[in-house]
Amino acid sequence: MIDIDNFQAVLFDLDGTITDPKQGIINSVLYAAEQFGFKEDDKESLDEFIGPPLHHSFQKRYGVSEAESFEMVKQYRVYYADKGIFECHLYDGIEESIKDLYQKGIFLSLATSKPIFYADKLLVHFGLDQYFSFVAGSEMDGSRTDKKEVIQFALEQIPPFEKGEILMLGDREFDITGGQHHDLKTAWAKWGYGVDTKILPLKPEYILQSPLEMIQ
Repeated sequence: MIDIDNFQAVLFDLDGTITDPKQGIINSVLYAAEQFGFKEDDKESLDEFIGPPLHHSFQKRYGVSEAESFEMVKQYRVYYADKGIFECHLYDGIEESIKDLYQKGIFLSLATSKPIFYADKLLVHFGLDQYFSFVAGSEMDGSRTDKKEVIQFALEQIPPFEKGEILMLGDREFDITGGQHHDLKTAWAKWGYGVDTKILPLKPEYILQSPLEMIQ
């Protein structure tokens, strides 16, 4: 249980925390893989692409070089920009929680490895842009994809709150380690795509079963 009154700001991950992007991301990965001649027999395992920087995931999955991985990202975006971006939905309770935090005067920022260009579009699409004061994300050229860098970027833009007054909420281990790197409090969004064996050893301060636990 979080006593949200102890916090001045919340940094939200996007994929796997606010939205369930599985369909759009997997379809985009399949499109990119096909362009490079890779055949996928285990589509469910492509969940590993949800959250981490795409070029890292392409290198890990297909054994391609760094240069080739960025070319795969370009092909990924051919599908994603046209269709995949909106093949997603909000998690139950997340909009209510975000709105409630905003009304309480909590400063809200995104901290996502997704390019800011796409993150902005998604916030507008779901009507959530009115609640977020800042969007920290990566650039289209592949820079600032590491979650530690994204969080640093967010911290440089938001008001100078004490580190202990800022909560990083995300579903993957990168969100937890990124927040801890900057001495922030961390909360695991267990409804997303993180797994116990990777998250629990990191000892986040909070483990949330649903978005509504942010405000209850």
